[in-house]
Amino acid sequence: MSSQLDVIPNCSGGHEPQNEEFSYWVDENQNACIEGVIPANLTGTFFRNGPGRLKLDKDKFGHWFDGDGMLCAFTFQNGRVHFKNRFVRTPKYVKESQTGRIEYRGFGTQRPGGILANILRPPANPANTNSVYHGGLLLALNEGGKPYSLDPSNLHTYGEYTYDGELTPAMVFSAHGKIDPTSGDYYNFGAGLDFGRSGAKAKINTYRVSAEGKMVSKGAIKLETFPFCHDFVITDRYGIYFINSIVTEGIMDVILGRATIADCISYKKDQPMQVIVVDLATHEEVQRFVTDDGAIIHFGNAWQMGNELIVDGMYADNFDANEGLKDVTSIENFAGGKYRRYFLNLNNGKIRWESVTDTESEFPTFNPLLVGRQNDLTFTACSVDNGHASFYNAIQSTNQAGDQNLVTLDPGYYGSEPLFALASDSNEEEDGYVLELIYNAFSQCTELHILEAADIKNTIACVKLPHHIPHQFHGFFTREILLKP
Repeated sequence: MSSQLDVIPNCSGGHEPQNEEFSYWVDENQNACIEGVIPANLTGTFFRNGPGRLKLDKDKFGHWFDGDGMLCAFTFQNGRVHFKNRFVRTPKYVKESQTGRIEYRGFGTQRPGGILANILRPPANPANTNSVYHGGLLLALNEGGKPYSLDPSNLHTYGEYTYDGELTPAMVFSAHGKIDPTSGDYYNFGAGLDFGRSGAKAKINTYRVSAEGKMVSKGAIKLETFPFCHDFVITDRYGIYFINSIVTEGIMDVILGRATIADCISYKKDQPMQVIVVDLATHEEVQRFVTDDGAIIHFGNAWQMGNELIVDGMYADNFDANEGLKDVTSIENFAGGKYRRYFLNLNNGKIRWESVTDTESEFPTFNPLLVGRQNDLTFTACSVDNGHASFYNAIQSTNQAGDQNLVTLDPGYYGSEPLFALASDSNEEEDGYVLELIYNAFSQCTELHILEAADIKNTIACVKLPHHIPHQFHGFFTREILLKP
């Protein structure tokens, strides 16, 4: 005799492609609805980016990271909501849409045809991980390539963006840049290689872009191993990079077409984490710390207090997720990390950490006006036991006093990165809302939940779309209304 939980659908339907591109006001779409009332002081644009399709007909891509980027935009204006989505027209997307088959390599995808079809072919850039609006530019981001520039009024793709050639052909640009709220400068980085007589040497290229959108300086950090460095943090003076125990070995196998990057990446228990502190103004290394093995894929905030740098990060002691990400259409369980706070002492070179919460957490976000300065509230997507473990199924807010507020979703509902949206009439940290996209596996549609930031257990409104948005990665909110619906 089956129980009720046996018929609860898992998260897999949320990885199905969404090949249709929409543009509509929610209150004018007879199949959509709004439960509750959109707050009058919620004004602006909420962007999300992620893989809009993970397969072409019956051919699946080999990794979640390889899905074609699809930008979604929710525009809030005068108590109304407009939705628009559009694929980023990368060469990969355009050609594969024409042929209906896999034509490009990816992080975990090989072109059909064996070694000869893949040799000397770099992974394509799907522009699928994040987006940013800075210096008047809307950019779709993926750490495996250059940014893609889009028209913020209609999401039309202009093409690859190089900051007037400052991003040279060998330079890539990560999906997790940081905007300093005081200067308006945008800091970013990208993995790179130097080739010499002794072979290829790994490095991290560092970039500073002015508030006007001009790249004004660059630097480089030399490394001993090729890093899986996906994210970093800044304080008001420093950039801080955690070089994980996730190591990519066998780069020549990738270059020669014998393997993908996903095949060559693994967790090394004997590889300590290094933490590198860099001066934001000069790009020069200030100090390097060494600690136990570990992997931190995503960070919260960072700030300086006295002689210590304080960094929030989601810690894991493995990279088991890599195997699950190779076939997300059949994934059953997906866990987060442990929310840790690291303390880096600039005087004695010692590093320590403390646990912030035992709840498995990922995708930490906070009020972006406090980047590099001490914030109080941090919001995370969580994995908890609600009787049907699968994907992210809870949201948590945590403050500096250690108070935690956990909202668990009902079985069959799956969450995403919670994004903070500042109220239009205030700059106070808690005056705003948490925007959470939730996949309803019963209806196979997506809902946008608007939660009160000061108390996320209070749902202000729920925007129910008549279709699904495939599970996405990251996003941002701006109080500007950028789209012209």
